[in-house]
Amino acid sequence: MSDSKQMLFARNLICVCIDDNKDADYQGLIYHQYADEPISFNGIASMILEMENLFDEWDFPQRGLAERKFDKKKENHKRPVSETGDDRLKIEIISDTHGVRNVQNKKGKLGTFVIQVVYRQDASWQGHVIYQEDNEKLDFNSALELIKIIDRAVTK
Repeated sequence: MSDSKQMLFARNLICVCIDDNKDADYQGLIYHQYADEPISFNGIASMILEMENLFDEWDFPQRGLAERKFDKKKENHKRPVSETGDDRLKIEIISDTHGVRNVQNKKGKLGTFVIQVVYRQDASWQGHVIYQEDNEKLDFNSALELIKIIDRAVTK
């Protein structure tokens, strides 16, 4: 089994479908394994924010740094245990509740990228991306590097 096939079964797998390039910024859809409906984005910054929101919702991969807020309320940074006493990871509970869908068959008009963020450390992301049109697997060490990979692939 090739490396590109191995990562297609990660818990936090996301498929980004780039459909358009307006005003030098990309538009498209984000698919993930726990919902039928995609999340649309209008610009690369919107894409990054939507993905970050999903990771926060799933609590996976966990943040390397706590989000800073200008709020006087103190927050408990321990992983919460559900009211039922379930100590599983939040993403495991979401997976069991919503089931898992196949995202690898989605296609964007300009490009399709299957992304696995492995770590959220140093205030950025580290992980792997497959550019499906070329079946090319690349590693990235920051969200900016991921954006550059997407931009290079789409503008070939």
